[in-house]
Amino acid sequence: MIRTLSFGGIALFLLSACTVTPDAPTEPEVVESAHDYHGSEPQLFLVEPLAADQNLEIELLQLTELLYKADLDDEQRAQLLHHRAMTFDYLGLPTLALVDINQALELKPAMAEAYHSLGIYYSQAGEYQAAFEAFDSVIELQSDHEYVYLNRGLAAYYNGQFELALSDFADYYFQNPADPFRVIWYYFAAWEINPGRAFEQLNEQWEAANADPWGQKILEFLVGEIDSDTLIMYAFENAEDRRMLTYQLCEAYFYMGKVAAMNGQHYQAMNYFKLTLATNVYPYLEHRYARTELNNIRDLLRSP
Repeated sequence: MIRTLSFGGIALFLLSACTVTPDAPTEPEVVESAHDYHGSEPQLFLVEPLAADQNLEIELLQLTELLYKADLDDEQRAQLLHHRAMTFDYLGLPTLALVDINQALELKPAMAEAYHSLGIYYSQAGEYQAAFEAFDSVIELQSDHEYVYLNRGLAAYYNGQFELALSDFADYYFQNPADPFRVIWYYFAAWEINPGRAFEQLNEQWEAANADPWGQKILEFLVGEIDSDTLIMYAFENAEDRRMLTYQLCEAYFYMGKVAAMNGQHYQAMNYFKLTLATNVYPYLEHRYARTELNNIRDLLRSP
């Protein structure tokens, strides 16, 4: 399941105006098997980084043309700018995305999705107070927003405010306890407060979090039911295509890095986070925060 931090969509009339050119016919993909890497360390299996999506590049051109040529009112233009911002984001162009988000908010100051996107960018940049203000604006405008508690929790977590993070992750978890990734982040925040109790709670929760087989496999790794080699081999053996394999390895390497860091294996953790970044899966939260994890470890290693 793709965790893109839930960026918003676009009005139906704009969707119809921004039809994306279909992919050209291609040969069937060959997905490597774990057995193809016999003799290698499974945790060092690599995949090709995702290439830029041609459909998104074409969509970007169409959105830009609409912005310059279409007769739009302020609300329509704000929606279009936000949609273009998310297209920039998916292509790994965050600065251009941020410019469009701010322009959208100038046109439509009560746009919850734009504040949500703004909060994510502030959090990634380490500007946590600004991120909290943006997420609080989302809650004021749309209290039932599906992902705001996850992302405000992430801002609190990476700002070292673990009690606040645990509260937000708890709200997010109880919306859908069957989602493995809600269990994972609830565990990470709880671990910072009381590692032993957090691990006990993880063991109580993980089996019921079965809405996503791949996510539950990561939970199996976290509770020690399987090792990292088995997790990576599962990713190779159960991916439908190379893109899905890259998505899964982005996540696998990130959570392997988290476990290594929690166990004090700092250099191994750094390698895993670098592998996460190397996938180019820009919209995944694991990719977004892998660099933050790297910087945190570097700061720790530099400290006396």
